[in-house]
Amino acid sequence: MRIAVVLTLSLLLSGRARGVEKPAPIELTIHPRAIETPVLKYRLFPAEAELKPGNAVPILLRMPWGYTDWMSKVFPTLNEWESRPLSAPEWAASNGVLTERLWSEMKRAAFRREARWEYPIGEAPSVSSILLPDVAGLRRFLQYGLSARIRYHLTRGKLDAAREGILVGLANARHLAQTPFAVNQFVALAIHQAMLERTGELISQPNSPNLYWALSTLPQSLVELDRAASLQGDLFALDFPAVNELDAPREAGDWRRMAEQLVEFLEEDVELREQRTIPATRYIQKWVDFARAELKTGAGQKVAAKMSDEEVAVRWYVQQRLALDQRAAALVVLSPREAWPLLHRLRKDTASFCEKAGTKEVGHFNATQLCVHAWSLKRKIASLRVIEAVRDYLAANEGRPPAKLADIRGVPVPLDPMTGEAFHWQVDGKTATLRAPSLATAVVEPDWATALANTLEYRLEIK
Repeated sequence: MRIAVVLTLSLLLSGRARGVEKPAPIELTIHPRAIETPVLKYRLFPAEAELKPGNAVPILLRMPWGYTDWMSKVFPTLNEWESRPLSAPEWAASNGVLTERLWSEMKRAAFRREARWEYPIGEAPSVSSILLPDVAGLRRFLQYGLSARIRYHLTRGKLDAAREGILVGLANARHLAQTPFAVNQFVALAIHQAMLERTGELISQPNSPNLYWALSTLPQSLVELDRAASLQGDLFALDFPAVNELDAPREAGDWRRMAEQLVEFLEEDVELREQRTIPATRYIQKWVDFARAELKTGAGQKVAAKMSDEEVAVRWYVQQRLALDQRAAALVVLSPREAWPLLHRLRKDTASFCEKAGTKEVGHFNATQLCVHAWSLKRKIASLRVIEAVRDYLAANEGRPPAKLADIRGVPVPLDPMTGEAFHWQVDGKTATLRAPSLATAVVEPDWATALANTLEYRLEIK
């Protein structure tokens, strides 16, 4: 599985595409509810003392086996239940959608202390040759299947059972992220986001407990952003290891073969813009022209003058590509305040290089995309904490909403993690709007990523 496949899949996971319309506000009804004591009476993640020794992975991977009839009839329809209105008549006969045995296995996995996936990194011919069919299947189970069970309990007023379903989903999504593959991180983030949507639906129920501290104590490391960044930054060098030996003695014929192999490698990875329509020599000559033009003066130009066209081409492409990938790996782990301007510059440099090289931007490590997805999750958690802080305020003030978030004194009101600014709050009678601050247009391009990260808004009906 190549970078291009990973990043294409991430678009599918997000449910967004370029040109998407601005998402509508999320509508919730909220009721006054004070934070109870002990403050962690209601959890959304297993407590450390509840975890059991063992590996969650075999439990998760065994789930489909032994349920042939259910897998053929119900499994393909799981996504339909996630968006079905809670008032729909189909819930009455759904019986929770998931079988009790499947639910039991998901719950058993959620409380395991470890998740060891044993992917053959370092053993397979290349990292990108490692297939991940289990990831998409587990997403259907853990996002759509659990969403169906959670929403089934909400239709019956079984709020504690719904909360337990959210806990199991968040814990297993974290298990799924315990690898350095970026695609696992995207799938885990999609499941986490779905569980937080279910949390909003739970909060909207009349007798829902206040989950402020349950949300506040969720692990900071729900995904493995640093590990994914590290692997993605080295993936080109790992899959085309000759780039690590550019200074080994080579004859002109060796450089010619290496240049052709590099073009073939990029072609197989679907990175070249014109697939199998122009000969490798055309790409190589294009790289040569840019490489020699960028070495007009100085010692570098004198050294390059002694090189064959193929050597200059390979060295230029490899050095540019490695530099961009390593920059991306370094930037993605920074906080947004530090990362946004640097990522903006990186995107421009990557686009310029791809234009020169005749490759597609999607074939390169898109640090902005991974960063936006990861911090959007933190933004979602913070916004739900604000809502729960408001519910606690309502309980202490006879149902009157705060005129501004600064009026809330009982608990800390979080800032938006993506901007470091306060959430926007506006009250109009018994309706309130909570909106995340906008990102500067110089930070993210006006495309699907902006729509995902830049338009989180709740419309709250206060009862």
